[in-house]
Amino acid sequence: MKKQKVVILDNEQQNNHDLDAIHKLQDGLSKVDQFPVYTPDLQWFENMVITEKENSRKNLRKELSLFLMIALFILSGIIVSFYQMPIVFLFIQIITSVFIAFYTITGFRKKVNINE
Repeated sequence: MKKQKVVILDNEQQNNHDLDAIHKLQDGLSKVDQFPVYTPDLQWFENMVITEKENSRKNLRKELSLFLMIALFILSGIIVSFYQMPIVFLFIQIITSVFIAFYTITGFRKKVNINE
């Protein structure tokens, strides 16, 4: 580790150094205070809230319609397989039941292992 060189100032030099730093700090703060402070009016905030609500409603409609289309596609596929190919329908039902049971048991084991 390097030894750092420290310059020892006498008391008067230290006071002058401190006063210079204080003056620079005060000058900087006065420059910051010269900038105008702009606070948006209430109407701007209300408009922003309204637009955000509209955007969230649009996103909700879009996601809901996509969900319904996918759900109808899946259900129609299951209904067709039930009437046209009952063996495939039973196979899908068995695989789904096994998957749900496996997923539930695995999740429960993870919770138990975490809590131990």
